[in-house]
Amino acid sequence: MITMTMAVMKRTLQQSRGFMTRDPWKAAALAYFTYGVVYLFGAASQLTPDRQHDFYGVPWWAFFVVGAALVAVFPVLVWKRYRRFTQVLSIFPAIKAATLLMKQGKLMGAGEPTILYNWFFAVVALTASVMLFRASFGRNALESEE
Repeated sequence: MITMTMAVMKRTLQQSRGFMTRDPWKAAALAYFTYGVVYLFGAASQLTPDRQHDFYGVPWWAFFVVGAALVAVFPVLVWKRYRRFTQVLSIFPAIKAATLLMKQGKLMGAGEPTILYNWFFAVVALTASVMLFRASFGRNALESEE
C-alpha cells in the first residue's frame, strides 16, 4: 500500500515537473497569475475603513479594479510569449519580494514579530519573477511571438 502511494506521488511529481519544463511560458503565466491573486487577496485583507479614501482624486476601489484587470490581462500576454514584455514584467515581482523581505528584516531587527503573510508573499513573488525571467531569457525565449 505504501509503495503504491509512493509510486503515485512520484508519477504526479514527474508529470507536474514535465509541465514546468515543457513550456516555461505557460508556467510563467500561471506563476504571474498566482502572484496577482495573492497580491489582490493581501490588499483586500488589509483593507480597513481608514484606507477607504480617495487618492489624489482616484477612488480607492479603482485600484482593485485595475489590479484585477492586470491579473486577467498580463498572464495572457505572457502565455502568448511576448518576450520583451515578459522581460520587463519579471523585474516587478522581484522588487516586491525585496521590499517585503526588507520590511520583515526591519521587524526582526526591532524585535517585533514578523508577518507570516509577508513571508509567503515574498516566496510567491520571487517564484513568479524567476519563472518570468526563465521564460523570457531562457533557451526557449527565441520562440516568442514578437
